[in-house]
Amino acid sequence: MQKSAKRTLSLMLLAALLVSAASCGSEVSPSETSAPDTTAPEVTTPADPRTERESISDGLPDKTYGGATFTVATETGLDWTVIQEESTGDVIDDAIYQRNLAVEDRFKVKIEVLTDAADAMQAKITNIVQAGEDAVDLCMTHVVMTGSVAMNGNYMNWYDVPYVDFDKPWWADSTVDDLSVKDVCLLAIGDYDITALANTYCVLYNKKLAEEYSLGDIYGLVNDGKWTIDKALELTKDIYIDMNANSKGDGKDLYGYISTARSSLNTYLWAFGGHVLQKNQSGDVELVYHSAKTNDIVQKLCSFFFDNEGIYINSKEAEYSSLFALDCFIDGRAVFINGVISQAVDYLREMKDDFGIIPYPKWDEAQDDYYTMVDGSHDILCVPVTVSDPERTGIITEALCAESYKKVVPAYYETALKTKYTRDDESIAMIDKVVNSRVFDLGYVYDGWKGASFIFQTLISANKTDFESYWASKESAISTYYDTVIDYFENYGK
Repeated sequence: MQKSAKRTLSLMLLAALLVSAASCGSEVSPSETSAPDTTAPEVTTPADPRTERESISDGLPDKTYGGATFTVATETGLDWTVIQEESTGDVIDDAIYQRNLAVEDRFKVKIEVLTDAADAMQAKITNIVQAGEDAVDLCMTHVVMTGSVAMNGNYMNWYDVPYVDFDKPWWADSTVDDLSVKDVCLLAIGDYDITALANTYCVLYNKKLAEEYSLGDIYGLVNDGKWTIDKALELTKDIYIDMNANSKGDGKDLYGYISTARSSLNTYLWAFGGHVLQKNQSGDVELVYHSAKTNDIVQKLCSFFFDNEGIYINSKEAEYSSLFALDCFIDGRAVFINGVISQAVDYLREMKDDFGIIPYPKWDEAQDDYYTMVDGSHDILCVPVTVSDPERTGIITEALCAESYKKVVPAYYETALKTKYTRDDESIAMIDKVVNSRVFDLGYVYDGWKGASFIFQTLISANKTDFESYWASKESAISTYYDTVIDYFENYGK
């Protein structure tokens, strides 16, 4: 899987520091030694991560816009991510307020929000575009709904928007790796879109229970590249307590691993290094979903969730609840659960037991890295073609993403981890690993509920291992749909 230059640079800098540290400890012959140095060693204070973030320049010009309105379209109920009218004392809300204040004061603009229900927003934007109205400067709207109409000509190519720099750390690597096809990108992920951070799938684990069951150093396991689905099975398959003493496994018991059904199951495709659509070495997009490995994944996950006493999935429950695994976790009845980062922010602030956030497991140790996806309820960024001043939109969007990276993301981390941002470097590094592993598959973003992105939740929830027969029944329609997506990008602008 392709990595962006900014991530490679970080690794190079780290390597350089390690080499430098090693060279400082080179051997000296006994004849060259002098009297022992009794001076106290110099103490180096680690750099504050917030300060390091703040020091990155956005490279934007000194321009002002005389108080012009900058209108952002988003769903009703998510307007709080766009505007906070005043400081409230809430860490995240205040960071959003400070972000907007910084951008508005610097460029002399006024940020406003246009809202509507998620299922009505695309029709509203389409009407604005068809009427030729310059009424919206930036859209931050539901990813699958936006992707389902993006090929109708509503949105600009981000590569035509001045001052937007995808090499900057406030843009997700996957924007280039997966959502850009031969310098065409209609939908992008930047840190201004806090929902694309909040809804990132991860694994939450109860540190107290992990210690009680002698599971070892979980963070170390992840860092060593050994957190795999087989290791997860090994650690959790025998952890079970019949809490309600009814002599059967049900949703009231304690388990080693619990998951809700649906999208948390879809995530395993990407966690195990898979894709729906993927670029080949020539940069052309191919449908790669169907493979022997995809079939193997379905078999393994059905066995994982249905053949082990210590592992439970809530498709076994009479009624589905999206918060089932989280409720078990809060009750102290799960060592590991599949979840999203926002659950730590919204529900775990008062949790008694300490917890950690780690990536989804890898397929095996040979897999090059950890990967995850973001739940389809997240938003994505796009620019209506009717914007009359793309340069202004580019400058303000880049500034909002940069200030979110510097102010809002650290506040979100701090709240999710229940700790001051600078006081738990190991946990910060781990949540950063999760966020940096996000994959925004072209086949998912442009799925429109007509593609292959939701097959796992259908099969695995019901313990159906007949992937090949299911695929055979759907292949024609899925392939035909994705051909239209691929053709659109291959022929864009022609």
